[in-house]
Amino acid sequence: MKRIVLAIVAALCFVVLPGCGNLSPRLDPKLDQKIDNQNGKIDEIKNNQNGVMAEIGTLKNQAEIQNSKLEKLQQGMFNLQNNSDNYGVQILSGSGGLLIALVGTLAAVIIVLHYRKTAYLHEKTANILAQRIVDLNDPGLEDAVFTAAMYTDVEENVLNIMKKAKKTSA
Repeated sequence: MKRIVLAIVAALCFVVLPGCGNLSPRLDPKLDQKIDNQNGKIDEIKNNQNGVMAEIGTLKNQAEIQNSKLEKLQQGMFNLQNNSDNYGVQILSGSGGLLIALVGTLAAVIIVLHYRKTAYLHEKTANILAQRIVDLNDPGLEDAVFTAAMYTDVEENVLNIMKKAKKTSA
């Protein structure tokens, strides 16, 4: 019972004692000013309101001008506009042209990588064969290889590979 009474007294002390000293109106003659409000209109507020409305109108006009200028402007990397007006030379313009360029570039890169891998495998194969021919130390086999490569476009390559194999084996 004592605790309940103490809680009630403590709550009343927190509510009643501090008060609202700063919020209470004082009896000061400077604060007792009359507002010039005739016919329910305050002139200074009305002037401020007119200024704000004029500023809003100006901003609205500027936004309309900018929107009219942005009508034919490309937005970002893709040109997703429905107008079909073409001005000057346009190569790969719009989203379709950009997509075609991307697919073409990707296809070219894949083809180049495929042929590079194939060339590397053929070079490695030729080096292994040349090394084995040199390791056999058979002049007849070497002459047969040179005769087969004679008068072809790979004649010089066969000679260079065979020289390189002889240098590494010696």
